[in-house]
Amino acid sequence: MALTTDFTSRGFIATTALCAVLCSCGAAAAEVYRWVDENGEVHYSESLPPNYRDQGHDVLNEQGIVVDQDRKLTPSAPAPEDQQEEPMELPRDASGLPRAKAMYTENELQQRMDNFLMLRYDSEQEIIEAMEVEIKQLDYDRRLLEASRSSLNQAYRGQVRLAADEQRSGQAVDAATLDEIRKMRNALAQNDRSMRSLQQREDAIRADFQKQLDRYRYLMEAWPEDAPGR
Repeated sequence: MALTTDFTSRGFIATTALCAVLCSCGAAAAEVYRWVDENGEVHYSESLPPNYRDQGHDVLNEQGIVVDQDRKLTPSAPAPEDQQEEPMELPRDASGLPRAKAMYTENELQQRMDNFLMLRYDSEQEIIEAMEVEIKQLDYDRRLLEASRSSLNQAYRGQVRLAADEQRSGQAVDAATLDEIRKMRNALAQNDRSMRSLQQREDAIRADFQKQLDRYRYLMEAWPEDAPGR
């Protein structure tokens, strides 16, 4: 005799089924087997079906206590034959909507970039010249910053001398003078930050064009003769 209950049913249903098995077995029953079929349903029976002896099962004594537990009792649900793995969901943007799918694969995007690179430049020298054009634009900004720094330094030194003269004469340094000194010191600090940022931009430009140059050299060796730009 075997009683069956759904694997997800509440505990008291399983307990009731187990008690029924134990009672039906009588005093002579020493063990009850608990096993799960291929549909995920839990069964309690006096004996274990032959085709389930090598599969996961628990053994319970006449008090309903598990005396031999198999942690692999519950088999994995069989996957449908026609089920295909779902692609990972794209990250969502700030609005909570899924991001648009990429138009090109990584290889396709690289191919398009290579085509553009070969069409844009006819030689390594053109890449170097394009880099120098962008750096010259930064040089203009750098000259402006350098001129501004020179003017700030002169004004700053003038205010410091004025404050020193007031102190030597025994006078308290004017609050307006101290305020000007503070403002000029802040302006000089900002000028330094701008100069460093400009240098970082130049370094980034050189690194980017170096990558283009390296890629161009590689493609010139591997690119087919009839490809765009050849």
